[in-house]
This record gives sequence, structure tokens and C-alpha cells, in this order.
Amino acid sequence: MEIALLQLKSGSPAVAAQIFSSVIESIGSHTSVEYDELRALALCHLSQVHDRLKQPEDARKCREKAAAQLREIQVPGNTLAIEDRLANTLIDLGDYRRAIPFCEQAIKLAGKDALKVASRLWRAGSCYLRAGFKKQSEEPLRKALEIFRKEEEDPRTPIVLIDLGNALRTTNPQEAESHYREAAEIWERNGKLLQATTAWVNLGVLCSEQDRLSEALEWYGRARRVREADPATPPTRLGSLCNNIANLHRRLGDFDQAAHEVQSAIELLETQGDPILAEAYGTRALIFRDQGADEDALAWFRKARAECEKQPSPDVTQLAEKIENEGLLLARLGRAAEAAAVESELAQLRSTTPPAQKYEIGPLKRTTTSSEGAVLIELDGATLPSSTYENYDLATLENQLTARVDSEAVGELDGHEFELCSQTVTISLYGADAEALFEAIEPVLRGYPLCEHARVTIRQGTSERLVIITGA
Repeated sequence: MEIALLQLKSGSPAVAAQIFSSVIESIGSHTSVEYDELRALALCHLSQVHDRLKQPEDARKCREKAAAQLREIQVPGNTLAIEDRLANTLIDLGDYRRAIPFCEQAIKLAGKDALKVASRLWRAGSCYLRAGFKKQSEEPLRKALEIFRKEEEDPRTPIVLIDLGNALRTTNPQEAESHYREAAEIWERNGKLLQATTAWVNLGVLCSEQDRLSEALEWYGRARRVREADPATPPTRLGSLCNNIANLHRRLGDFDQAAHEVQSAIELLETQGDPILAEAYGTRALIFRDQGADEDALAWFRKARAECEKQPSPDVTQLAEKIENEGLLLARLGRAAEAAAVESELAQLRSTTPPAQKYEIGPLKRTTTSSEGAVLIELDGATLPSSTYENYDLATLENQLTARVDSEAVGELDGHEFELCSQTVTISLYGADAEALFEAIEPVLRGYPLCEHARVTIRQGTSERLVIITGA
């Protein structure tokens, strides 16, 4: 499968398809949990290959076979590498709900290394959150944050703060606001204003929901100025912001401006096929509803619902909100039978909420102590030439880094974290001597094109220095 993924990344999807098909065939009738998981994993990857080959029907069939295989797995296996890979692949496919059991199993198998446990707790919490299960996401995110806080300026801390704030925004807005503000302060202190816009936008959403509308407008304006001024800003982030601003103007009763903003959001998001598009459709429905145009609002709520249901793992909170609004409009229009049917669907959706997990995590070993070091590699995931992302991949880079640190016996690679909003990936390595660790891997970083413009933090205890990679 590793070879097939390399073929896919290097622009040979047809070869990758042949290899994945051979993997599935070689598994044959083996029926252990691990083989079942590997078969599902290969099918997931094969669906990605068919997508690359523009074969949507074959891709759909592979995803359905993978889903059927995963449904047969009652209890995940005990091979950490497989659980991690399956969880990550399902997350890449946007299938957050199916990824959750494998995220949970990986936590149980993660051992006692503090940062590895924290990374897997965060991954599980993020999956719950993106599947719409905010209550279930709270505990793993809290535990992950507690561990990350013990590391000086760990780059994952502000991202977890944002996720925890989003989990709490409805039930504990005061705490959520404190987390957003802390994340913003961390990014601003380090000069990462594009990342800070994520916190500013969430502060705007929170203020808007609390009718602190002038504050919300200020936060949104601040984020818009930074995002529009940065050519690296993905269109989806501009579209998402336009949608939030549209909702604010709707609350202010400025429907013309709200309609203008949401139309901009829809145009940006439709070209990208982004899941946030369902929210923009929902905002358009809300604008019509607040103007008293109930039939138009109903049509847009149904459009938003259909777009949401297209996703591999719809956010159940957002989907429930759209179904509920549809039912209320039907009732207001006197269509009682249709309203009752929608209410029944809503009740069924809400009955599928998974139970909250308890995490019995004993004493953990810190990866770094005051005398140990860390090297954190933040890759540019947005502004390099498209050919670089097509021809060079993260797996190959990590394999090369691992080979270097193992051959030089200077530490270990702890894995990577992907920050969706800023399109960055941070690879973490740890060892007794941070400078020796960086010296060992520097030739790899300078020779691999995916590392161009990478920001490398070399940290030893409380001191650190920054290196920008050029000439990769």
C-alpha cells in the first residue's frame, strides 16, 4: 500500500490502482480483524485513485465496499499502525464518524508517551466535533490540551484551543471565548496573523450569537483584511468568512447586504465543492425566512439539507438544525403532514448520538524534559507550486526523516498534525540534543521540494531558534 500511495502521489494513478487491487486480492479470504481492516483501508485508497482517474462510479463502489467491510468489524484490532492509518485515511475522506472507533482504539494502544497520547486524543476529539457530537468531543480535547500545555509553545496548543472553544460555544460561551482569545494571542505573538484569523472569526461567531453585533463586525473586519491581503488564503476561507458576515448582517436586519455577502460565499464555495457550502445555502434560507418569504426559505433549507447529506459524514448538529427549520416552516405554512414527517426524521437523527467516552489514562512519560530537545517542521501547504504537491508527498518525507534519525541515533519522529484552516502540516521530532537532531535531518529538508519555505523550530529546554528552509 505504501508503494501504491507513492505511485499515486507521483502521478501514476493507473499503476496505483493495479497495486491496490493486488493488495485486495492477496488478502483473499483471510478473516482476522487486521486483514479486514487492511482490506477496508485498501478499498478506501482505491476509491481515491478512481477519483483521481475521474471514475466516480468506481470510486463510489469502492467506498461502499469499504463501508460494508468496516460495518463487519465489531471491535477494532490491536495493531496501532493499522488503527492510525485507517483513522487518518477515513478523516482524509471526510468520513469522521466511521473514523471515531479507530481513533479511540489508537488511544488505547498509544502507550505512555505523553505527546503521542495527546495527538491521538486530539484526533478523536476533532472527529467527534466535525461529526457534530460536541459533547463527546469535550473530554478528549480537554485531556489533549492539558498535555500540550506542558510543552513550551507547542504549535498544536492554539489549534486544540479553537476546537475546544467550538465544542463549548453553545454550552459554555464564556469559557469558549477565553480559549479563542488565548489562541489568538499565541498566533499574534508569533506573527502568524493568517492563523490568528481563525480565532478572530470564531470570536465573531460567538459575539454574533450573543447579540454583541458591533464586536462581531469588528472581529470579522479584522479577519477579512488579513485574509484578503494574503494571496495564499484559500478561496474556501474567504467564502466561509463571507457566510459568517452575511449571518451578522441578517441579525442586524440589513438583508440587502446579507444577500450580497452570502451570494459571494456561495460563488466561492460552489467552485471548490466545499462542505461549508451547505452552511451558505442555510444562511440564504435564513435571510428569506427573516424577510417572511417562507416558500423561498423552505426551498433553500431543503437545498442546504441535501448538500449536507451528500457529505460522507454530515455534521449532525448542523443537519439537525436544517431539518428543524424545514419542519417549522412547513408547520407555519399549514403543511402539517409534511411537518410531522420531518419531525420524525429529526427524532431519528438525534437518536444516533454515540455515548460519551471515558478516558482512563495513567501516568504518561513526557517526550521532552528541560534537558531534551524538539525539532518542529511546519510545512507550507498552500503557496508552493501545484506540481510540488502533486509530485512530492508527506509519507516519503517522513520515511526519509525517520531513516536519518534512526541511522544517526539522535531521536525519533513523533508524527505530524494537519491544521485545516491554515493548510499547514507540522512534523514533530524529539531527541536529547535538538541541534544534533536538526543537523542529522537538515540535508533531507534542503533536498526535498515539499520543504521549501518550511519553518523549522529547534527547541532545547526553554531556548529555541528558527530556521527557514530555502533551496529545497
